[in-house]
Amino acid sequence: MRKLLWEPFRIGQMELRNRIVMPAMLTRYGSEEGYVTERTKNYYEARARGGAGLIIEEATYVHLRGKSFPNQLGISDDKFIPDLSQLVQTIHRHGAKAAIQLFHGGRTAKSALSLMQPVAPSPLASSGGEVPKELTVDEIAEIVAYFVEAALRAKKAGFDGVEIHGAHSFLIDQFLSRASNKRQDVYGGDLPKRARFLIEVIKTVREAVGRSYPVWCRLNGKEYGIDEGTSLEEAQEIARMAQDASADAIHVSAAGPKAPILLTSPTFVPAIIADLAEGIKKVVTVPVIAVGRITPEAAESILAEGKADLVAIGKGLLADPELPRKVASGRLDDITPCIVCFECRDDVVSPTVVGARCQVNAALGREEEYKILPAKKPRKVLVVGGGPGGMEAARVAALKGHQVVLWEKEPRLGGQLIRAAIPPHKDRIEPLAKYLQTQLKKLDVKIELGKEATAAKVEELAPDVLVLATGGKPLVPEIQGLDKAHVVQAEDVLEGKGEVGNRVVVIGGELVGCETAEFLAEKGKKVTVIEIRPEMAIGVGPALRAFFLERLLEKGVTLLTGVSNEEVTPKGLVLTTKDGERKTIEANTIVLAVGSIPDKKLYEQVKGKVPEIHLAGDCVEPRTIRDAIADGYLTGLQI
Repeated sequence: MRKLLWEPFRIGQMELRNRIVMPAMLTRYGSEEGYVTERTKNYYEARARGGAGLIIEEATYVHLRGKSFPNQLGISDDKFIPDLSQLVQTIHRHGAKAAIQLFHGGRTAKSALSLMQPVAPSPLASSGGEVPKELTVDEIAEIVAYFVEAALRAKKAGFDGVEIHGAHSFLIDQFLSRASNKRQDVYGGDLPKRARFLIEVIKTVREAVGRSYPVWCRLNGKEYGIDEGTSLEEAQEIARMAQDASADAIHVSAAGPKAPILLTSPTFVPAIIADLAEGIKKVVTVPVIAVGRITPEAAESILAEGKADLVAIGKGLLADPELPRKVASGRLDDITPCIVCFECRDDVVSPTVVGARCQVNAALGREEEYKILPAKKPRKVLVVGGGPGGMEAARVAALKGHQVVLWEKEPRLGGQLIRAAIPPHKDRIEPLAKYLQTQLKKLDVKIELGKEATAAKVEELAPDVLVLATGGKPLVPEIQGLDKAHVVQAEDVLEGKGEVGNRVVVIGGELVGCETAEFLAEKGKKVTVIEIRPEMAIGVGPALRAFFLERLLEKGVTLLTGVSNEEVTPKGLVLTTKDGERKTIEANTIVLAVGSIPDKKLYEQVKGKVPEIHLAGDCVEPRTIRDAIADGYLTGLQI
């Protein structure tokens, strides 16, 4: 098969070694003032070394008033140039080209960061945002100048090109969309007027940097779930205008609360908005960059079918910075798979987390300090437990050169990953389990399935290091009559190990309980989820929580919060509602999803009998896949 991904390509006069683009993705690895940090450079260097042809540095504010996120990088002043120049040199060192995305948040900017009221085409607040000041014509001209000054700084810093951010509901897009632009002057009304700001930015930037310097824009191919949002037909017209204004390429994305790139689908869909890139490609002659959950296989198809000229792979490069090189050498089963959890996205809007993290790549944003180096002395390592934490610990330890044995009491590896992949919208977790299993096999980890560890067996093997990843034990709440009812643990429901009647009460409204409820609702069961706390699924990240709860309601699941569970009777569960009403929820099956406690039984038995012991995953504390993977990775590093 012809490998179009690996053909050199040009954007304007910039020649790329291949057609893989790393799109701009906010990381919040910068300093509070907006400077590039060592963390920033290490992050980008890993992706440049990994083989991407073009690295687009993340949204960088052109003026402090347009800053939307803490620790967002800046290019609003000459003081940022030296560090940005070092970043460019870091990227160039590995043969990739470096571009920078020029950004103004408009009404999404925050006065807490800039000490200035946000601005926008119209005084309409975004969801949960501040009411912005409506820009005057003179102020619009000033912002155009900010983009020009930023582009000149980018050129001086050595960037190979600039991308003007005209998508994702930020300032330029706020002008483009009828939903946010209600002006009646030369910058509002029909589409050419709404696009005037974008066109002025492109033209004036072009005049300043010269014809030979690559300048392009990122646009929404469509806005989803927004009244009066941009349609594909309007996006096509905007793209034509941008091309006529001298844009060297069009990078096609999407926005809106119902945008496919911001949600999951019942079954994983690669290249989920490729049709938008194809639509833009039909009306322009400049290169088109496609983006949106694109797998390497889908990337080749997109290029072969002429839907786009370049392919942007974003979250895939967060999960595995070496993805391009692995694809080039045919090592597809060595690629750490993105599981589309959106937790990296949740991190960049979190008030408590500084910097994006990844469920499957513990080294994201820690590339230098978490580097895997050969062990000074190989040791015999026993890992007990074949869930995500145990498998990751075994993988990293083996990469360091240790002799690793893994015992798993079940007949297959995977642990919680097996159950996590069963509910609706969760099929994307299965590749992670397969990837870890494949890596252990390639690294010659000795795997013994169906082997339950005991203190005697551990002592007999006499490992130098013992890693316990024994998971947790399900909790059973103290409710009167529960012991006489038909009770099934949620994990047994998902694996088909327990009979479930037609009327089900799920006790526990966190992720596992709600996912089990959705699983049962799709099988035609009448399901009620009970949660003693005031809100349901509070542990689910903000990117997907509303979408997740909406799906449950659409499938007929009843959600009750703030309740007190009183007793279980032959009719069902008796409870007191948050309003003080005592009522019975009819059920012939009670499903328990109230969490688990660490299983440290083996640890207590072998403590002091093995030279070195580490705990990883749920046997430390029941948490998420990300925590288990991180525990396993760090444990492997320490050995």
